[in-house]
Amino acid sequence: MDKFEDIRPYQDHEIRSVLDKLITNPEFLSSIATFYFPRLTGLLPNLMASAARNKLKKQLKAVHNVKTMQDVIAEYMDKMIHDTTTKLTHSGLENLDADKGYLFVSNHRDITMDPAFVNYVLYHAGYETLQIAVGDNLLKKPFVTDL
Repeated sequence: MDKFEDIRPYQDHEIRSVLDKLITNPEFLSSIATFYFPRLTGLLPNLMASAARNKLKKQLKAVHNVKTMQDVIAEYMDKMIHDTTTKLTHSGLENLDADKGYLFVSNHRDITMDPAFVNYVLYHAGYETLQIAVGDNLLKKPFVTDL
């Protein structure tokens, strides 16, 4: 057994079962409901969680590999960046060779959003996205490990 099995990224053949598990996770559904319907979720949490589950089922129906999952995540990142930031800038992509692999190291300022932003920029520039390994001891919500 690989000593990093517990923290390695998911492979294409594992994506569908992970997504099926996520769309039944009440805490995840509550987070998605709050993301899409912040005010209504405070008033009608169960109804909005159900609406979130239905929205996710539609969005994730055709997702069966990492690439198609990245397409869905990019939509969430678009909304999050639009709603919560004034702008996102980057520099240095011209120094990356698309035929080479790279190791990006982040501090623990924001263990999930730092690599999410890097992935977002790489994705929109046409590069392969990162494989992210995070020890679940560093995450507060268990479902975030699956994301």
